[in-house]
Order: sequence, then structure tokens, then C-alpha cells
Amino acid sequence: MIRPLLLAVFIGVLAASAHATFTVQIDYTGDSQYESYFDDAASTWEGLLVDYQGGDSQNVVIAANISYIDGAYGILGSAGPTAGRYSTASFVITTAGQMTFDSADADRLITDGTFGDVVLHEMAHVLGFGTWWNYNSVYVDGSGEFTGANATAYWQSEFGQTGTPDVELGGNPGTKDGHWNEVDLGAGLTGITDGLGRDMRDELMTGWLNGNSFISDMTIASFVDIGFVGSLSSIPEVSSFLTLGLVFGGVAFKRRRR
Repeated sequence: MIRPLLLAVFIGVLAASAHATFTVQIDYTGDSQYESYFDDAASTWEGLLVDYQGGDSQNVVIAANISYIDGAYGILGSAGPTAGRYSTASFVITTAGQMTFDSADADRLITDGTFGDVVLHEMAHVLGFGTWWNYNSVYVDGSGEFTGANATAYWQSEFGQTGTPDVELGGNPGTKDGHWNEVDLGAGLTGITDGLGRDMRDELMTGWLNGNSFISDMTIASFVDIGFVGSLSSIPEVSSFLTLGLVFGGVAFKRRRR
């Protein structure tokens, strides 16, 4: 979900398949000014998540709408799967979902240049980020630790961290346990940066919307942990300490993503 203003191990090389077996279909009949944002987000995720492990084909139908949620500067949007199934590789994957964006915020976000980021964020929830984690055994609510091996490898290599990726435990039920961790309300830098100096505060899949959003390789790898094939060149090696552990076992106002 969006942040306040208040906003499996798949080993080996991950590359684009010769044919698309994962597609997104947008079901939207509202004002045409919003339609391109939905189409662009669908194209982005189709380019980053190019296939399913096990070779399944799935057209994900997403109903999108602009309607009142809670008024300006509150919840910017909410989304999630409405139907799913087990894939050939025994992951729970989405077959249909819905996204709702607050009509009190949408036009302002377009003016700010951030509406596209909000749509990308919510579509990721439809596809399983934070919503299918429990079902695919990569997260336990309240633990604050995402245990998927692929995302963990990038947490260590991309962000220079140890252990497993930190999951948000603050915010309301639509924020906690379903986003990467950051300072509550996105109120400050985390001090965790990638090789380009980008702070985790600005990662697309944290719980509060901030400017300069980016999609990390860790986020793409987290989708690999729940059944996708991602457009990543390789999976870095997880530290030996962590491998043993796995064997056993936004902006004066911050917009909340749901």
C-alpha cells in the first residue's frame, strides 16, 4: 500500500524468456488521463518479471479505479490480489487483482510527477509483494525479516548489509508486514544505500512515498522468491553465515502506501 504523505531458492542466471508467459491486463473504464499510467506500470513489471518458474502462463487481470478513499494527504492507494492459484513450481501466484487510487490525491500526484510511482507500487502488491509472502513461506508476520534467499543475497550485495532484508513493522495494518523497512512516515534517511548512493527510504516498495523512487534488484529478487523469473543477470552468493541460518529453518505530509 502507499506511504503517508502520510505514503525457494532459484539458483542460476535469470534472463528474459523468448516468449512472454506473464502478462498484465488492465480493466479500467474511467477518465482517460489515468489510463497511460496503468499501461506503463504493466509494461514495466512485464519487463522486470519475465516468466514464472515452472513455465506457467498467466494473464493477470487487474481492475483499476479512481475513487474516494479517505481524502487528500492520507492513503494514496490500496491494492492486492483477488484470486490466485498454485503454480507448477508450487508457488501461490496471482490470477486477478484490484487497485484503487484516492480521487482526492490522484491529480495532485500527477502534477507532482509521482502518480506513476504510486501505480507501480500498488501493482506490485497485486502481483504478490507483501501479499503472498506468508503463503510462499518467505515471511512470518511480526518477524520483520524477509527470509527469501534471492532477496537476501541482494540485500547483502546491493546494499552491503548482513542477515535478511528488514520488513516494516511500523504504520497501520496496510503498511506493516508488507513493505521494506524505513524510518516511520519516511521521515528521514535510513543510512542504508546501494552502490549508486540511493537510500532505502526512496526504494519503491517501502511503506511511505518519497521522491526519487527506484526499484532495487532486491525487490526484483524478492519476486523470484515467490515464483517469478526476474530480469536479473545473476544471483549473488549469500553469505555462509546466512546460508546456515536458512538451512534450518510522502513532503511535509507523508503519504502512506497500502
